[in-house]
Amino acid sequence: MRKLMIIIATILVVLVLMAGSIWGYLWYSTRQQAEQLVAAAKPFAEVSYDGVYVLPTGSVGAQQVKIIPHLVNDVISIGAIRLNAPNILALLNIRRQLSQGQLPEALSLSLRRFELPLYGGIIGAKPPSPSERTPFDDLEALGCGPVIHFGGAEWEEMGYERFISNIEVGYRLDAPASRISVQISSNTQDWATLHLDIGFALDRPSTSIMELAQSLTPKLASLHAVLQDNGYNNRRNEYCAAKAGKPVNEYMADHVRLVVERLRANGIHLGPGLIAAYQRYLTKGERFTITANPSAPIDPAELLHYKAEDVVKLAGLTVKIDDQAVTDLSMEWNIAQVTQALGARPTPTVEKEPEEAVVSVAPKPVIVQKSFHPTPVGELGQHVGKIAKLQTSTGASYLGKLGSITKETVKITIRRSGGAATLSLRSKDITEAQVLY
Repeated sequence: MRKLMIIIATILVVLVLMAGSIWGYLWYSTRQQAEQLVAAAKPFAEVSYDGVYVLPTGSVGAQQVKIIPHLVNDVISIGAIRLNAPNILALLNIRRQLSQGQLPEALSLSLRRFELPLYGGIIGAKPPSPSERTPFDDLEALGCGPVIHFGGAEWEEMGYERFISNIEVGYRLDAPASRISVQISSNTQDWATLHLDIGFALDRPSTSIMELAQSLTPKLASLHAVLQDNGYNNRRNEYCAAKAGKPVNEYMADHVRLVVERLRANGIHLGPGLIAAYQRYLTKGERFTITANPSAPIDPAELLHYKAEDVVKLAGLTVKIDDQAVTDLSMEWNIAQVTQALGARPTPTVEKEPEEAVVSVAPKPVIVQKSFHPTPVGELGQHVGKIAKLQTSTGASYLGKLGSITKETVKITIRRSGGAATLSLRSKDITEAQVLY
């Protein structure tokens, strides 16, 4: 029994020494890196902090950080900055992985009690000049009497003293599934809380930074966004109603009408369901949720080539106010008008013979009149280069030219008024296929 107790005591001592060594290494490493970052930031800002710390949950960081940018008259205060790993061993391994060009499976950076003064050069900056504004700027100030822009002075009149927020940004890599998800969370005191989870598809499994850079595409695989009101809507409504000299309900009716009119004048037409949802969120709702689950990962830039109703189906879009689903997601947009309103130059259309042939040109009929024939999805590979109609489980329909086809995906190039776009659809999501021959 005595020998057993000696063995157990020895093991405990070894474990304590190991834990102390790990803690000491992480603390010293964090302190060293913090000093290097402070030195590197000197040309741009003065940075100071009270000390560094290591948490057994897998976090290291610095506390009571103060940043004074040279080019902006402002002072940024941060209660704590933390680098978070899934656990202490993963945190210990991060430095080795990064030095070898490997990508950690999960990592996040959090800022606790991030504070900005309302009158500093960041939040309290002068509003942009009329020539720098677009029709989509300052929509929330419409109907607010003489107020056309919200800044430090307006927020102070609403009852705010400082901008105080907790922010966390991180990612999780699922290499076997060729997916990477980015999470962003922010909770601004007496303002709003935002949770954003975006999944991106990779061209192939990636475990190194170089592989990720080569395989990362802008294709959206999933989206979940939740905006929670923490009191800002009520403050803004009462403030603007007073500025406009109207009861709150009359101000809200005017505000929603002016927003709708501004959007319509610039190419965006919201249906009754979305208009009612916007008004409900500003007056009665507390939580605004948007979810997208496309049947196949899609490049957001391709959505410009579709009608708005097709985008809703293609993206698998759902919208909720609190727990109530918005059943009417109808809307329309005019890309030319939206582009002009944003001040961006529309992409010039290059007129080429092959471009015109993407979806509509088939070999000139000589004797046989071509028609669409129902075709099993598994046999589409025999018709690469031909025109096809595809129907998916989401209810979306596509007419275009068949591209490369594998067991998992079917590529189809479609033509819209804005140009051509190539989509990758999951074979299992295609419920009906017809080929022109």
